[in-house]
Amino acid sequence: MKNKVAVISATVICAVLFSCGNQKNVPSPQALETLSQLATNKAFRVKAQWANPLSTRSMNSVAASGLLPPGSSPNRIDIVGTTSYLEVRNDSVFGYLPYYGERQFGTVYNSAESGIQFKGIPKTLDIHFNEKKQRYDFSFAVVNKSGEQFDVNGSLFPNEKANFYINSTERLTIGYTGVLEEIGE
Repeated sequence: MKNKVAVISATVICAVLFSCGNQKNVPSPQALETLSQLATNKAFRVKAQWANPLSTRSMNSVAASGLLPPGSSPNRIDIVGTTSYLEVRNDSVFGYLPYYGERQFGTVYNSAESGIQFKGIPKTLDIHFNEKKQRYDFSFAVVNKSGEQFDVNGSLFPNEKANFYINSTERLTIGYTGVLEEIGE
């Protein structure tokens, strides 16, 4: 009797584990179509909700001093409620994002523009569908008015989420996650 119970229990546990492990989060055709329209029309905005700077000794010191918003850590900072966005509109890109991290090269520091800001036509702009991961990946390079170059790489997901990373010629890399929105003409 004990062997039957053990065999049945093992069978049930294996069935549950295999059924959970084989299910993939497959996006709906409607969600993929909406995402496809945003990406191919080059008409989207990512409202950033989290900044993800590199966790360096300096960022750890800032966090230890209590200067970060509640619920934040040195490598994940809550920026909800701030004006923080990345926008692709036709052949132009716009960015207005707070920056947390270390500057590597000194330029004339303008405290009014301490974040990441750019607008204009990028040197390169690539948006393509990643069939394997069921998402759109994008990348572009743009130079702001002070001459700093930003290389931006990111992904747009069918669940209306997005993430992207910014590499700069003057700062350490920082990532952002946020909500994907359609923009009008």
